[in-house]
Amino acid sequence: MRDLVCVVDDDEASTRALTTMLRSLTVEVLVFGSAGALLQHRDALTRSACFILSATMRGVGGLMLQESLSAIGNRAVVLFLSGPCEVAQAVQALRAGAIDFMIKPVAAERLCQRVADALALFHAQRVRRARIHALNECLAGLSGRERQVLELVMDGRQNTRIAVELGISAKTVEQHRARMMAKMKAASLAELVVRVTEWRLLSSSMPDAASAHTRI
Repeated sequence: MRDLVCVVDDDEASTRALTTMLRSLTVEVLVFGSAGALLQHRDALTRSACFILSATMRGVGGLMLQESLSAIGNRAVVLFLSGPCEVAQAVQALRAGAIDFMIKPVAAERLCQRVADALALFHAQRVRRARIHALNECLAGLSGRERQVLELVMDGRQNTRIAVELGISAKTVEQHRARMMAKMKAASLAELVVRVTEWRLLSSSMPDAASAHTRI
């Protein structure tokens, strides 16, 4: 299935030109003349990989639409292609997560490159979210004691030291550790360290995808 790019702008001449420019990319394009039209289109909200918004639309402008998309948890990457506007509007859009704010007219090559960048970012983020979800599932399956053992193992503690700190026998530590390793799908200590380190790095870069119940 081709990526879906949604253009939201009430300037018909601009959207026609934009659609023509995007023909060089293997994407599906949907055009909406208002923010409301987009927000009522469930398929577009579900499938979109990139939104191209105008900050100068009448009524609900692109900045308000960007806020609405964020509020409903939409994951598509946002670009702005707008008529002349205040610098503060561009700054607000970029701070809210838009990857670019371009002023019309824009060269076809630049537009297509930025859309391609947006699509690449969308897919990279989706892969990272899927990876975080898989690691979250592993961590969520640990018991409280297995979580304690994991944290101490990650701190470099040996089984005998873990036993002393937790007030249990070394044999019990070994049992908890074996179950923890199995649930974490790690065949070795090195693999465990890699998986937990990966989770920490990914969750710090995408905190909204990390579960609050699986922080270590």
